[in-house]
Amino acid sequence: MSETKITKPEFTRKKLTQDELDAIMDSHAKFLDNVEGGRRAILKLLDMSYLDLSNRNLSTADFTGANLKGAHLLGANLDSAILYAADLSEAKMQRSILNRCDLRGACMRKTNLSAASLTEADLRAGILYNRDKNGDLTLVSTDNEDTILSGAKLKDADLSGARMGDAVVIETDLTDANLSDVNLSRADLTAATLVGANLEGCDLSDANLSDAVLHGAILTNAWLDRTNLTGADLVCAILDGVDFSKTDISRASIPREFRASDSELAGILDDHHDWVISKGKDGKRAEFPRYDLSDKDLMTVNLSMADLSYSRLRGVNLSRAHLIMADLQHADLRGADLSYADLRGARLSRANLSSANLTGAKIGPVPLHGTIGQQWTANLDSARLHDANLTGADLTEASCIGAHFIGANLSDCICEKTNFSDADLEDANLKDTDMSTAELQGANGVRITKNNSSA
Repeated sequence: MSETKITKPEFTRKKLTQDELDAIMDSHAKFLDNVEGGRRAILKLLDMSYLDLSNRNLSTADFTGANLKGAHLLGANLDSAILYAADLSEAKMQRSILNRCDLRGACMRKTNLSAASLTEADLRAGILYNRDKNGDLTLVSTDNEDTILSGAKLKDADLSGARMGDAVVIETDLTDANLSDVNLSRADLTAATLVGANLEGCDLSDANLSDAVLHGAILTNAWLDRTNLTGADLVCAILDGVDFSKTDISRASIPREFRASDSELAGILDDHHDWVISKGKDGKRAEFPRYDLSDKDLMTVNLSMADLSYSRLRGVNLSRAHLIMADLQHADLRGADLSYADLRGARLSRANLSSANLTGAKIGPVPLHGTIGQQWTANLDSARLHDANLTGADLTEASCIGAHFIGANLSDCICEKTNFSDADLEDANLKDTDMSTAELQGANGVRITKNNSSA
């Protein structure tokens, strides 16, 4: 028996107009509603580049091998749709639903998938063939068989449970994306941005994470076997339960051990105190960026305006410490004692304060020296405060945009003009906390009663 002949001739897709596409989508909507005259959308190998499919319900539609380059699919429902080997490059797909989608071999180069949902989607390799008029198999895919996400934007996207083995995710923005339990074995994540991403339980065996940025990423119980971490930045990543015995971590960037003795540390703190009170004329500013200071006793110390960014401060005692305008961005402060600390004007964006004690802490604004009526507000944007204790803390005018207060105790907090936009306050204790002047647009887990107090 002769072998099937496979060729790769020039393939031309039929180009649809917007009116033609609208008619097909209207018929598909009837199909989904079981209305007479409805018909499932079969859009295989068609050209819909740069057309508008936004906010349409296209669940179960078949886009196999379709050209959707630059198409508008904002808010579209593509649940269980077939996008096998489709070209979605540069498409606008923010907030789209792609749960259980077949995206094998799809090209999503520079696609904007911010806040999209791709739970249980199949993003493994796939290659498309079609039979020509002679019955011969012809190669249709224009790219290689891997699913390509290079340069795509997947910020805040939900990819939990997706299958992404062998996917090409080079220079992709996956900031705050949910990739829990995702199979990323052999995937190429070179120079990907995974800041704050949830990679808990991920299979990263044989994956390429060279030059990837994983600040604050959750890698708890992730599987790393022969994973390439050359140049990867793991500073402040959560690595609980990770076995590095089968992976070379020597070329990755991790927090540096602070080797100074207690007396040397005391000298650094004294110099910093002199620098603060002399307004920079004497002493020297304390700088601990990317250092591991875990479990140190820094109770009551003056670290105002110190650089503690990207530092590991897990379990540190900073009770009643002065941290006015200190730089604590991306710092790992899990379980730290910051009770009654002065954090006015501190920069805590993306800091991890889960289970930290912030009882009575001052996290409000600080007046700027030499100015009238101007002040520097504290910044907790995108910070993690899961199960943190903020009882009686002062958050006046603090910026908490996108911060996570899940399970946190905010009872008796002062929240005058605090910005909680897009913050997650699920299961937070807000007893006796007045939120009437707080900004709550997009916040989750809080509602306002008739008397404008939180409930």
